Amino acid sequence: MISRRQVIAGAVAGLGGIGLVGNTVYQELRPKLLLSVMNFHDQPHSLTVQLVRRGADEWSEGLAWMEYIDIEAQPEDGDVPRLNFPAVAPARPYIVHIEARSNNIGDREFTYLPDCSGYDSPTPGLYIVISTEGEIKLKGTGCSDDSLWY
Repeated sequence: MISRRQVIAGAVAGLGGIGLVGNTVYQELRPKLLLSVMNFHDQPHSLTVQLVRRGADEWSEGLAWMEYIDIEAQPEDGDVPRLNFPAVAPARPYIVHIEARSNNIGDREFTYLPDCSGYDSPTPGLYIVISTEGEIKLKGTGCSDDSLWY
């Protein structure tokens, strides 16, 4: 005969398993983040870009994506060099570490929060821009008209 404790333990284990599977499915259904790097500066640059999940106890636990990027200088009469990295990680809040490995433009750290929701929204994007002055800036896809901060 099955005891009441065994029934309760089985129910708790079953609910825990359902919760774990549900979370995994939810993470897979999140839209993927497009990362783009543009260089408006007249010098080429080498960057290390890291997306780290907020609230992680350890760097290795929180690291969602990392890439070493070399981008050309903007030609005087040509298009702005742009590198696209589609579907780098699920669209969620990240701490973005950008380490400049060339030309002393400085390292930067930003917090990225996705703005768009729903399946008919534009692809969530994270845009790293090196300005004409050599300053690193971060922009994201925006689609919310109801923000309190304008």
